[in-house]
Amino acid sequence: MDSFRGRFTNRIDAKGRISVPAKFRAVTMAQGLNGVICFPPLNPGAFFEGCGPAFSDIVDQMLDRLDPFSPERQSLAAVLIGESAELSFDADGRVILPEALRNLAGIKDEATFVGMGQRFQVWEPKAYEEYYAKALEDAQRNRDLLRAPASGGQPGTGMGGAR
Repeated sequence: MDSFRGRFTNRIDAKGRISVPAKFRAVTMAQGLNGVICFPPLNPGAFFEGCGPAFSDIVDQMLDRLDPFSPERQSLAAVLIGESAELSFDADGRVILPEALRNLAGIKDEATFVGMGQRFQVWEPKAYEEYYAKALEDAQRNRDLLRAPASGGQPGTGMGGAR
């Protein structure tokens, strides 16, 4: 399965359009969507989330496991579905970033797209640099949480047995 990988910073034009990285466009188009789905984050930070239909389906499945009238489901659905936006690519691979999402992330002239596997995040570039410095420290401290997916892996390396 293709995934969102890498970091890309692009400019926003006067009409609020930004080019979605070609690698990210390829992922959503392979999933049958000529665009991206964006929504507010559940974790605090100066960013918003984006994905293709595959992750959007996972979110729907997670929500469907909850009581449809529970306050928890309603609040999660309000953020993840109610405030989501399906943004279509134009002929040049650009989307118009909704003002509400731009304001949420403090994005003005540029935005940084950060791949997160099944989804991606869109940050104000300086805010991402600050976040990344701390994330790198946290990742180095938490590296032992990674385990090889197959037996025979070496604990703490995230790598399989033989190379």
